[in-house]
Amino acid sequence: MKKLYLILIVLVGTTLLAAERGLTVNEIPVSDEVTTVSTPVPAFFNNESKANKSKLEFPKSWDTLQELNFNYRLPAKQQVGMQFMNLTHNVQPFGYPYSLSETAFQAINKSPEWLQAELSSVLAQLEPEKQLLWSNLILSTQDPYVDEIAFCIAYSSPQYLNSTFALPELFTENATAIYSLATELPYVEIIDTGNSATGGNYYSTTRYFKKNTNGEMQQVTVPQEIYYWYIVHPKLTDEIAAYINPTVIENNSNHNNNIAAPPTGKFWRTYLYNLQEGDYPVLSDTLVQCQTLFNRDGTGNDAIRTIQWWINQQMSFTSNNERPHQPVRIITKHFGRCGEYADLTAAVARLALIPCTSIISISTDHTWNEFWDENWVAWEPVNGYIDDPLVYENGWGKVFGSVIEIRSDGLFTPVTDRYSEGLCHITIQVVDSNQRPVDGARVVLAILDGSNVFDCDQYTNNNGIVTFTVGENRNYRGRTETTFGYFPEVVGTYTQLVENSVAGENYQFIFTVPAVMPEPSLEELPPPEDPVQDFQFAVSFSSDGYYITGYSLWDDIYSLGSRPYHYKLVETPAEANFMVLDIDNLLFWQLDCLGSGYSHLGPVTEANGTFSIPLGSDWYAIMDNSYQHRNAVKINASLLFQHNGTQTQDELAPVILTNLSSYPNPFKTEAYLSFESSKNCLAEITVYNLKGQTLRSWKDVSLKSGACNIFWDGKDNKGLSVPAGVYIWKVQSGNQTLSSKMLFLK
Repeated sequence: MKKLYLILIVLVGTTLLAAERGLTVNEIPVSDEVTTVSTPVPAFFNNESKANKSKLEFPKSWDTLQELNFNYRLPAKQQVGMQFMNLTHNVQPFGYPYSLSETAFQAINKSPEWLQAELSSVLAQLEPEKQLLWSNLILSTQDPYVDEIAFCIAYSSPQYLNSTFALPELFTENATAIYSLATELPYVEIIDTGNSATGGNYYSTTRYFKKNTNGEMQQVTVPQEIYYWYIVHPKLTDEIAAYINPTVIENNSNHNNNIAAPPTGKFWRTYLYNLQEGDYPVLSDTLVQCQTLFNRDGTGNDAIRTIQWWINQQMSFTSNNERPHQPVRIITKHFGRCGEYADLTAAVARLALIPCTSIISISTDHTWNEFWDENWVAWEPVNGYIDDPLVYENGWGKVFGSVIEIRSDGLFTPVTDRYSEGLCHITIQVVDSNQRPVDGARVVLAILDGSNVFDCDQYTNNNGIVTFTVGENRNYRGRTETTFGYFPEVVGTYTQLVENSVAGENYQFIFTVPAVMPEPSLEELPPPEDPVQDFQFAVSFSSDGYYITGYSLWDDIYSLGSRPYHYKLVETPAEANFMVLDIDNLLFWQLDCLGSGYSHLGPVTEANGTFSIPLGSDWYAIMDNSYQHRNAVKINASLLFQHNGTQTQDELAPVILTNLSSYPNPFKTEAYLSFESSKNCLAEITVYNLKGQTLRSWKDVSLKSGACNIFWDGKDNKGLSVPAGVYIWKVQSGNQTLSSKMLFLK
C-alpha cells in the first residue's frame, strides 16, 4: 500500500468545453478545480452478520390462512410485507412506497423464477394502470415468448414503462421476431429449456455454427445471461426502445421527438432486416446465405463479415448537426460517426441473433463494438477491425484511462484489460465522518489532460468500495457523491489520486464525506399484550445477495425528468430487517426512519420468528431495507398469516374505530377530525408533529357509537398557533390505535 501524504491544493479553472467528437452521448461537464486530500487506508470495514439460522416450527394448531412469498429486489429505504386489517380480521399485501396487485402476483408467478425478484420490484414501481397493462401482457403471452417478454419488462426502467413511449406491441414484436428470424437464418437456432406451463427456472438461448482456426465446423451455445441481455433486450445503449418515424429529424436534446406509433413508427429489429431503399443491399438477402456466425480460419460467408460489409455499403463516415441515437433514423441518414456506427452495428447484430454490445472510451472520445463468440471479440466495422483490440493503443496511439462496456440498462463494466497492455488499479473506499462505509456512493474518475476530462463512474458495494481498472501513464483524479454530502465538498471539484500511473500498481484511497450518513433508529418494544392468541404473523427470510445500485449516466428517458437506476447483482448475502409496526410507528418510520416497533429481527442476512396479533388495531409485518444508503437487497421470504382454530376472542371484542379523515385537508385555520366508533367508549385523541412531539391532546373523550367529530383550531395545548406543516393525529381506545396525516397551510 502506498504511503499517502496530506496535501491541500486548490486550482481555479473553467468548466470543460465540449469539443466536436464522434460519440453521440451527452457532454459531461467537469470543473478544473482540484482539492487533494489523502487519508491512510485501514482495513476495509466488514459488518458481522447476526443471522439466526434456526428453522421455523409452528404448532400444529396454527392454520395458515394466507401465505405471501417474496422473491424481491428491495430498494433502499423501502418496505414490503403484509397488513393485518383489524376491521375484517384479514390481511392484504403491503408495500411502501409501492405495492403489487393480485394481477401482478399472477404475472410474476408465471415468469421464470430467476427473474422474479427483478420483475416484482419493477412492477411494484409502476402506476396502477401501467402495472395492470404490463402484468396482463405477461399473462396473455403464450410460450415460447413468455420468458423473453418477462425479461424485457423486468429489466426496463419504471420511468420507461410508465411513459407513453413504451408499448406492449413492441415487446411482442421483439420476441416473436427473434423466433421468426431463427427459422430463416441457417447459422443459428433457439434452444428452449422448460416453459411457463412447467414453471420453475425455465429459459431460452441460442446455439450457432462457427468454424475454428482449423476450418472445422463447431456448434456453440450462448450463455443464458448473454442471450437475454445482448440479443433479446430491445434497448441498445442510451436510446428509448420505441417505434420511430424514420423521416423525422431527431432532436439532439431529448431524442424523443421522432417516436411515433405504428404503422408510421418502425422498430429496428424488424425494420432493418427487410429494408429496401434504392440500390442499397437488403440485409435479409445477405444473411440467409450465411452458414456460420464467424469463421476463425478467415474464410468468408459468415454472418459477422456479411454484416460488416452491409453496414459499410449503407453508411458513410461523416456527420452534420443531427446526431441520432435511434438505428431507424441512423439508417435513413446513411451516414454518421463512431457513435452512430456503434449503435447501428449493435442493432444489426442483435436482429441477426448475434450477441453484441457497445464499448466506449469516454476520455479518449471513441466507441466501437464487441460480439460474443465463446468470449467477447473486439469489432469495428467502419475500419474493418475484427479481434484486434490493441489496434487503438498500438496503432492509433491512444493512451486509455477506462474502457467500458455499456449494458442496455446503462451499467458500466470496465474492460480496460482487453484494450491496454499496461494496467493498474485504483481502489477507493467511501466512508462518512464516523468512518462507516457508504454503499451506493457514486465515485467519479477524471483524467487531467490540459483540463479535467470525465473518464468513468462507478457505485460502491456494501463495504463502500469501488475498483477502477485503468491504463498507465495518466494523471487520475476523483470525487464522490452521496445523498448526504460530497468529497471534495465543492461540487465538480476533484481530489488528486495518481499523477503518473504505473503499470502493475494497485493504488488505494479513502474518500471521507464530511457528514454523518443518516442511520435509522428503531426502539424495540416488548410484545404487546394479547389475551387470546388466535392470530399471528410467521416469517422466514434470507438474502440471496444485493444489488450495487446507481443512476444510469446516459438514458434518453431522462428527458422526462427522472433518471433511472441500474443494478449489478452481487451474490453475497446482505442484511435486511423484519419488523412489526402499528400505524403510528409505521408513519414515523416512513417519514424519517425513526419510531418504535415489535418483533424486530435485524439487520440480519436470515432470520425467522412469529408475532401474536392483538385485536383492536391494524398491524404491519414488513421486510425493510432502511439501513442501506442506496443499494438494494435481494430477499427470499415467506410471510404467513395464521389462525389458531382452538381459540376465540369473540367475547373480548374490542371497540372498532374506522374511517379516519380530517376536513378540510389541507386546512388553513381549523379542521374537524372525524372517525367512527363501533360502540360507546372512552378515547384519547392526540396531534403530533413529524418529530413525534405532542402538540394538542384530548384525554378521556366520551364517544358515542357511530360518527365522531373533534374540532381543532390549529393551536397547541398552550393555546399557541402551530406553524404550517404536516401533522399526524391519532385516536386511541382500548387496544386500538388509528392515525392519519393532515396538512396545515397558512
